[in-house]
Amino acid sequence: MARLGWAGLIGAIALAALPSALSAAPAPPAGGTISIAPKTADGDYDAALSSFVEATTEALGEQGFTILDADHAAYSADLILSRADVGTGTAKVPRDRASGEPGGAFGSVGVGVRIPLPTGKSNIVPLQRTRLELRIRKRGTPDIVWNGAAVTVRAAGTPKGADARVAADLSNALLRSYPLQPPTDIGVP
Repeated sequence: MARLGWAGLIGAIALAALPSALSAAPAPPAGGTISIAPKTADGDYDAALSSFVEATTEALGEQGFTILDADHAAYSADLILSRADVGTGTAKVPRDRASGEPGGAFGSVGVGVRIPLPTGKSNIVPLQRTRLELRIRKRGTPDIVWNGAAVTVRAAGTPKGADARVAADLSNALLRSYPLQPPTDIGVP
């Protein structure tokens, strides 16, 4: 009976200590200074990365963060971009823009104008899966205080699939409910 009493006492002490152990994990910051370290998941160069940094900078600013360089910021954010072609689809893609040309037919004076008319036809375009992940750490520590990712699949070469639009949509979705921790990747249509 004495063993059960001691086991119960030890169990009660362990349960009492559990909330303080759980609260010892660092909480996500509610603003402050942060630096962004952009990279691609595969380590290759991606010209679109600057669009994603710009969009994430704006989304972090809306959450109360000020972007500084890595030596002066209280937090650091790893921004990881991964993109892959995942198939093909059909989409209406702009073919040409209107243009003006000096001179007319047979060298006469004036301007020739060419205006492309929409044909209503769709082209086959690659579908691109884009995933943006953000990991926030206290500067100088390896512990992640917040981590989230957003993913979308869009037709490349379309206005909705343009780098700046995809970057803004993913960044905004990713940080919309910050500082709540998303349980899985956030899907963006």
